[in-house]
Amino acid sequence: MKLNPEKTTFGRHETFPLRYGWLTKGFAAVQQNPAIFSQPESAMVVLGVGRNMVNAIQYWLRVTGVVDFNEGPAMPTALGNVLLGAAGDPYLEDEATLWIIHWLIASNAELATGFFWFFNRFTASHFQESEALQALTEFAANELNMRRAQTTLKSDLSTLLRMYAPIAGRSEEHLDSPLAQLHSVEAQTGRQYRSLRMNRPFLPPIALHFALLQRFAAEPRQPALPIRSLLSGGGDWAAVGAVFRLNEEGLMNHLARVIEHYSQCYELRDTAGVHQLYCGGEVVDPLAALRAHYGNGA
Repeated sequence: MKLNPEKTTFGRHETFPLRYGWLTKGFAAVQQNPAIFSQPESAMVVLGVGRNMVNAIQYWLRVTGVVDFNEGPAMPTALGNVLLGAAGDPYLEDEATLWIIHWLIASNAELATGFFWFFNRFTASHFQESEALQALTEFAANELNMRRAQTTLKSDLSTLLRMYAPIAGRSEEHLDSPLAQLHSVEAQTGRQYRSLRMNRPFLPPIALHFALLQRFAAEPRQPALPIRSLLSGGGDWAAVGAVFRLNEEGLMNHLARVIEHYSQCYELRDTAGVHQLYCGGEVVDPLAALRAHYGNGA
């Protein structure tokens, strides 16, 4: 979740945006055969896609954290079981699941560095793809101290835009990109895009609650987070307000809703003139919150 210049990843998605069914199919395939992704021919048959798409599915499973590929055979994670297991939301029918998947990707500074940069560092509300590419190139050179091939950065950015703001008629992806439903990025005429901060009244409280719990769990010794750091990107941590594309009014409104729903977890206070969100008592397990939401036990 925290940006580390020594651990970054660009362009591992084979230029394929996340599509409907990929997480579900990939997760189920790993449950049936933990070695499936080390058997390319079998994976192509089971998943019904070509070799490059198999690699892309593996990448998205890894980025979202629903499957662990780090040691030995692939293993479904506890998060994967909660989100995509039989008692979760394997077919992404709950809009909260889409927002949670979005958070998992956009907050993953190590495995989806370009996505982290866009949602936490790139501040332009209206832009052309070329302008965003220039900003990403400067970020990689100046803050990560690395020289990435322009083609790699362009691939990362293009994949992001097609995943969140597919253009009807350009390809079949406009029919098959679940995160496009969030309207966090939108295509405009003349190759223009916009990504607006707004109230977003329909953001499910559980999505913000889960993101906040992950954020507090990442720094267990930090009892409070300034509202300003939650609102704005720019730091090394993912900012919930930036990732969910909330303006200040929207963030405060949604924090009020979260506090109403989960009153035992949070408290807003002004400390030395700084408006902060406090985590009450022990940090709640983010997975426990998801289990309660999906009704598969607290």
